Amino acid sequence: MALSNDIDMDKQGEKMLRDAFQNTVEAMENSKGQIYEIYENTKSDVEASTVMLKELKAETRKLQDEVDMLVHCEQQEKQRLVQVSSNFANYSEDKIRESYEAVKDVQVRLALAKEKEFQSRRQRDRLELRLRGMEQTLMMAERLATKLGTVVGYLTSQISNVVAQMDVASKNKFLGVQIIKAQEDERLRVSREIHDGPAQEMATLVYQASICERLVDTHPEEAKKGLQELRRQIRHCLADVRQIIFDMRPMSLDDLGLVAALRQLVGKLAERKGLQVDFSVKGKECVLEKHVEVTLFRIIQEALGNVQRHAEVEECNLRLLFTRGCLSILVEDAGKGFDVEQMEYARKRGDGDGHFGLLGMEERVKLIGASLNVISKPGEGTKVHIKLPCPVAS
Repeated sequence: MALSNDIDMDKQGEKMLRDAFQNTVEAMENSKGQIYEIYENTKSDVEASTVMLKELKAETRKLQDEVDMLVHCEQQEKQRLVQVSSNFANYSEDKIRESYEAVKDVQVRLALAKEKEFQSRRQRDRLELRLRGMEQTLMMAERLATKLGTVVGYLTSQISNVVAQMDVASKNKFLGVQIIKAQEDERLRVSREIHDGPAQEMATLVYQASICERLVDTHPEEAKKGLQELRRQIRHCLADVRQIIFDMRPMSLDDLGLVAALRQLVGKLAERKGLQVDFSVKGKECVLEKHVEVTLFRIIQEALGNVQRHAEVEECNLRLLFTRGCLSILVEDAGKGFDVEQMEYARKRGDGDGHFGLLGMEERVKLIGASLNVISKPGEGTKVHIKLPCPVAS
């Protein structure tokens, strides 16, 4: 009875955790929708304001021409009035009054035209400032929507992995080959989707920098800074997305095979983590099933990750040896090492203190019919040896 109650409580806790994950994803999806709505509304306002600004600029230029014309007329009328005033005897009283009235009329028209021109320029300047603010909001909304979409996709895939691990823990059994294949198929689908979607969309965002060029005539320095910052953030975001794609499943694993994918992994470890891996392959490479290649890649990725995180060294060795009917893999470092027996004892007690990576490696090798041997002592480095039977070509 007590065991049944414990199982029910575990299931209830698992359901609550699943619901929490789902609510988190839904909240982020809703936020993404709201950002897209802001983007669309702002885009409509920008388009309408752009048309209005064009009309205001045309009207302002027209008023400026009118002011210039009236200034010229005022000067002519004043000269005529001076001529009449200096020759009173030669002009009638009506002619003199007409000259005075003409000057007053031009001055009134000029004052009204200047006021209209001033109001038009002020309205134009305000609209330009408002339009610049809306364009910045538009770029920010688009950038946030793209990043949030990437994060939601990545988080969804990671939550799927966490839920799968919860299933493993609750059922206390290893994953089957079909589940492994399903997980990797899902990783492949998501990575392809991110590669063909957000990565390409973010690349096109570089073109959006042309929006800033509208500021070149009025605020060239601000436009230049905006372009530089926009391009920097886009390239950074692209680098992040491409790294997510590789972490989830490198394309070279499907296109070129295990060895090519490992070379790419080694290069990225040197570039991003500072770990130099001496990688060598000997023998004639045998053909492996896709799920076996994926599993081996994950095991080696975990082994190299352990070196980078725990060994406190900057270099290690990765050896692949293809012989007739067998593939032998060795990951070796000269780092600080650890007590394998003590680690196994601690893990059985439930306080493995971060050594669950080795447990995952053990599970994976069993699923593909391989064997794993870890040799290590404190201060004497670590060797991870994997042996996999390979089909013999007929």
